[in-house]
Amino acid sequence: MPWSPSFAARLPLAGALLASAGCAAALPEAPAAAPLVSGTDALVIDLVDGTSLEAARELTGLPALDWVSPRSADESLAVVPAVPGLAARLQGHPLVEVVEPVVELSAFGHSAGAPDDPRWDEQWNLQRVDAPAGWAAGGGRGIVVAVIDTGVTVVPDLAGTTVLEGASFVPGEPTAADGNGHGTHVAGTIAQTTNNAYGVAGVAPAATILPLKALSAQGFGNSAWIASAIDEAADQGAHIINMSLGGSYAGVIANAVEKAQARGVLVIAAAGNSGREGVSYPAALPGVIGVSATGPHDELAPYSTWGEGVDISAPGGNKLKDGGGILQETVAPDQGPEAVAFRALQGTSMATPHVAGAAAVVWAASGGDAAHVEAALLDGATDLGAPGYDTRFGHGRLDVGAAVGALRTTTQGTLFLLGLATAWLLAGLGGGARRGRALTMALSGGAAAGGLFFLGLLPLPALGLVELLSQPLLRWPALVLSDGWARSPLLLSAAVPAVLTFVLGPTRLLGPVVAGVSAGVGVHLLHGATTGSLAPSLLSGLLGDLWLGANGAVALLCAVAVVGVQRMRDRQEAGEQGPV
Repeated sequence: MPWSPSFAARLPLAGALLASAGCAAALPEAPAAAPLVSGTDALVIDLVDGTSLEAARELTGLPALDWVSPRSADESLAVVPAVPGLAARLQGHPLVEVVEPVVELSAFGHSAGAPDDPRWDEQWNLQRVDAPAGWAAGGGRGIVVAVIDTGVTVVPDLAGTTVLEGASFVPGEPTAADGNGHGTHVAGTIAQTTNNAYGVAGVAPAATILPLKALSAQGFGNSAWIASAIDEAADQGAHIINMSLGGSYAGVIANAVEKAQARGVLVIAAAGNSGREGVSYPAALPGVIGVSATGPHDELAPYSTWGEGVDISAPGGNKLKDGGGILQETVAPDQGPEAVAFRALQGTSMATPHVAGAAAVVWAASGGDAAHVEAALLDGATDLGAPGYDTRFGHGRLDVGAAVGALRTTTQGTLFLLGLATAWLLAGLGGGARRGRALTMALSGGAAAGGLFFLGLLPLPALGLVELLSQPLLRWPALVLSDGWARSPLLLSAAVPAVLTFVLGPTRLLGPVVAGVSAGVGVHLLHGATTGSLAPSLLSGLLGDLWLGANGAVALLCAVAVVGVQRMRDRQEAGEQGPV
């Protein structure tokens, strides 16, 4: 769907907002009760985080200033009437990160479409990307995907999916409910309830959807609303942001994306529907995964934008082909205020959530981080077009199974080998170890550090026990409880190895297992500290790395202690028996 900056003149913004402190003398005075401003008559200002609204009002003499949304206060994101010369006066001020005219963006997809029968065999798109492999790998459990779009309404085929309350940044639309259908369709591709004997399936049905409405019921929004939604997604702990929208460059969006990425969020966006070269923003921003669209036969969809900035392609549909649309259940406002329908849509908007869902699956299955997940998605993609990377398909068409396998083989496989080798070496401390005991310790170390990762690569049923055993021990809390527990400093520590060492370490039967587990946990903690793949909550940056490193060392010491106890017992038994 095309867009232009002039659209913003047709939509109200959330009031006049804060200019920078310290330049009151240079700023023209605004009326005390300025009306809501819009589009080409507004500037969006991204101030240094924590800038006080009250102080800025007093210093600038602009009492009508207000935040884009109350949720934007922590990021100090504002709009202000575009008084002539105001942007130039604010440019370069130490409290102003970005100041620019509000930019309009829109959804990349079509809301029209006839209802269709909800059958899995019509979802050629999910079959093409091997979605069942993602279900077997856990379906994205514990991963939060923020959908910045027209909102999300819980239609019947989303009833079994966790959908948070979310928030709206569109003035006059107080909730995140979808009045268009675009956002709900996108959310369905990511996490439509699956295996519920109704409707259609999603890529990551166990993932959690965070709806953030930044596009109106007409499918349009602006840079202020979208930047606010990006900030909110990071504040609410989203792992992944899906933006099936785009337009021209907006510095305030670029700034918000950069901040979200710094907090470990993976950002995925649609390349655009122009049918020609020139990737839209935010997909073209550095570090954002830009997605082009393919049709039923792995051809580039005729509407898909391409060019530098396309990182990967995914099914977006081609309705020129019979059955070539992307089928999901969504709201149908054209049929009535409460109507829902299964609709086959097309667009890079439809391609992007395939990648977001796959990212959720890979993240949950591996326990990695945004960088490792992105690398797995790109490395696992099926090469199309010119060999290697090209500007039409990027690194290739999305393949969920290959991406899961790539990350499990690299990250978890590496951890398994490191845990096994470390435990084997520790078993040999103080002399030759009994072979059976050393082998038990080594295998326990590998399983604790990297999980029995190869189970996820076998054609096994998606049973809870199989999923649990295929994961590193430090990932178990995320699978059993929630991802928040998996990031708890208490659990990302040597607490479990220490308890096991004191309680079970001295026992003959379980001592080698305890030593191996302690060594494996220690290896995983140290690996997380050096690679950034583990991030304890409440402990950021260097403090978190120091916590992981110190606890990793303690866990290894627990393994050494158990080995020492076992050695002592061996010597005592040998002394009691005497020479033969």
